[in-house]
Amino acid sequence: MELVIKSHGAFLGYRRGLIVVRRGNTVEKVPMAEVRRIWILTSGVSVSSRLVRAAARSLVDIVYLDHRGTPVARVFPPEPNGTVAHKRAQYRAYYTGRGMEFARRATSGKIANQASALRRIAKSRVDHAEGLRSMAAHIAPLAARVLQCGDAQCVMAYEGEAAQAYWEALKPLLRFPGRDPDGGDPVNMALNYGYGLLRAEVWRQAVLHGLDPYAGYLHADRSGRPSLVLDLMEEFRPAVDLMVYRLRPGGDWAEAGRLTYDARKRLVEAWLAAGLERDIARQARALVRFLEGEAEYVPWRL
Repeated sequence: MELVIKSHGAFLGYRRGLIVVRRGNTVEKVPMAEVRRIWILTSGVSVSSRLVRAAARSLVDIVYLDHRGTPVARVFPPEPNGTVAHKRAQYRAYYTGRGMEFARRATSGKIANQASALRRIAKSRVDHAEGLRSMAAHIAPLAARVLQCGDAQCVMAYEGEAAQAYWEALKPLLRFPGRDPDGGDPVNMALNYGYGLLRAEVWRQAVLHGLDPYAGYLHADRSGRPSLVLDLMEEFRPAVDLMVYRLRPGGDWAEAGRLTYDARKRLVEAWLAAGLERDIARQARALVRFLEGEAEYVPWRL
């Protein structure tokens, strides 16, 4: 079970194996043993230290998201899944070229998944099917070309070309002005929130597998930027795009320039229903094996 808290003023406590959620005069009790993660979607939520300790003992993750879906804080126990050898291999790969090879493959996977997403949508949108398939045919070869790149600039150039064509194809279907991370329309805000949920899980798996979230290969190093997390997110982004497309965000999704709490809850529920967590964990393990020279890195396919 995933416990989603979207009500301002809620209090979360712990008593005799139960998570106690109080909202005004309403009290709900949930067995800790049935909960995998607690999502807190709003400010003004109080969490007792007793609950934090109990959650840590039970390996329950507590994630705080801002209104954009960005994970601003999280509480989870120091699970001993990773080793220092993984970080050493990660840093070494930056200088040996193995890191750039991962960046090429991850970006290639993203582009291939964008083409797959367009083909999948085309099956249910007869009115746009021809244009979607044509754009997918234009994008798909770029997945192979990016594997020939010798540096990050080349990789980003092909990624940008694919993204421009991809979003141009989706623009009339999603009925929005186009992809803009700073856009104030419901679709762009929903995409940002979905990517935030993806980022939270990728970050968790990176830490659990003993990797440094901030030492990536494609996204430039910058103070506070989790570059490796952003790298590993790439191949999964089209899955989030499909999720948002199916939800059809509209005018009732936003209020005062922010997603409503109900819209955020729907996005979290759709993310959980997508069931990507095992795939993300598998790709994190695959990355560790690749960086240590034990296996090839095969991107995740939609």
